[in-house]
Amino acid sequence: MLKELYENLNEIKHLVNIRELLGWDQQVYLPEKGAGERAQQLELLSRIIHNRSTEPKFLNLVDSLAADIESFDEEDQVNIRETKKQIDRARKQPESFIAEQTKVAALCWSAWTKARPANDFKSVAPLLEQVITLAKEKTKLIGFEEHPYDALLDLYEPGAKLSQVKPLLIELGEELRKIAPICAQKTAGAKDLVGEYDEGLQYKLAQRVLKDIGYDFEAGRLDKTHHPFATSLGSEDIRVTTRYSRHSYLSSLFTTLHEGGHALYEAGLQKKWAGTPMGRAVSLGIHESQSRLWENLIGRSRSFSRYLHRVVAEFFPEEARRSGVNDIWDQCNKVEPSLIRVEADEVTYSLHVLIRLLLEEELISGNLAVKDLPGAWRDLYKKYLGIEPKTDREGVLQDVHWYGGSVGYFSTYALGNIFGAMMMEKIRAVIPSLDAQIEQGRFNELLHWLNKNIHEHGMRYYSPELVKHSTGQDVSVKPFVNYLKGKFGVS
Repeated sequence: MLKELYENLNEIKHLVNIRELLGWDQQVYLPEKGAGERAQQLELLSRIIHNRSTEPKFLNLVDSLAADIESFDEEDQVNIRETKKQIDRARKQPESFIAEQTKVAALCWSAWTKARPANDFKSVAPLLEQVITLAKEKTKLIGFEEHPYDALLDLYEPGAKLSQVKPLLIELGEELRKIAPICAQKTAGAKDLVGEYDEGLQYKLAQRVLKDIGYDFEAGRLDKTHHPFATSLGSEDIRVTTRYSRHSYLSSLFTTLHEGGHALYEAGLQKKWAGTPMGRAVSLGIHESQSRLWENLIGRSRSFSRYLHRVVAEFFPEEARRSGVNDIWDQCNKVEPSLIRVEADEVTYSLHVLIRLLLEEELISGNLAVKDLPGAWRDLYKKYLGIEPKTDREGVLQDVHWYGGSVGYFSTYALGNIFGAMMMEKIRAVIPSLDAQIEQGRFNELLHWLNKNIHEHGMRYYSPELVKHSTGQDVSVKPFVNYLKGKFGVS
């Protein structure tokens, strides 16, 4: 029976990868007029995947294996346990609901790509309202113990509850609000980038850095998109996307590092378990710990600035002559309250995430209507960051997640900061020469530690267990706060 389980999971994996390929193409190459038909294609594939995952024969197979789970090896038990959880959730959701949710998300995403540059929230609001309505319906279908939001959060952070995550992020938020003004004052003199940076050369720079940190271009590619992401279309096809800023090569580079971190996690999963829970990332919080670790804990370090200055000289020699190592570090680490989450500094970034979590909670609770989102967004930005967006483009329209159907996602970014800092504290203890290695452009030992202690476990442990297993500590905001205080010299 176990062999039959893995054969079924392999087939479902191929169908999911085909759907992901259509999603990747939608965000990278799809012509504007193809959006409607692509939504229908994605809807059809979602129906097929749902039907395949809820066939009576497959359900009976999983139920039988789950009833005798103790007789199997540990890794097989993980695969049975998580597959059972997945199909139990799937059979609570009718095929028609899955199809409708997929179709609405695809249409809303396409509408968002037009609404954002036009600063036209009203044009996409009706579709976003449908997305939120369907998300609420999903919580009722799946069920929850404490709060409706938990049903959505569990999709991205298995086992987590709002009652655990919200206090943790509020605690972090309060710590960050204390140190942010001090960090901003200490970095106020940072020199801004001056110049124009060719997009083709930015691509080559990003490609070079990706290769250096361990990304395999024979099993992936780097492309341009509206809102960067990484996606796994198979164990040997893991793709990265980025975007380019004419006046900042650093913006693209850090976006690429972030998405590269996601890709390295996917590449580090055990290929023999591809398509099974043991070959799947455990959560988006852990996924974000990997992307934020590479983008910030490594990418914004002084040792990486030394490495980067040397590499930049190969592609932008004038910039390398104009800006030294300390200038690069200053440019990477300027702290200043800003409106755009993806461009936020390390200190204020998690405040952006906390704001979105609070808004999601109110939307799902029914206490906030979609039409009132822009005003609620402005109020929370004034409270937590002391600034307000003048337009919806720099406010509620800036993120793709809700418009793409991902509700319950945002807290994983801040959890990633917390988890990543805990991991880096442990890594520095076991690799004392880490800074020297980074400066020389050698990342193998770091990546090996991540592979062995994080990636290869798949879904063996949920996030708190994995963090405890790899670092020896219970989840805490202290390592992240202490890292920031040490970096910026805050007592």
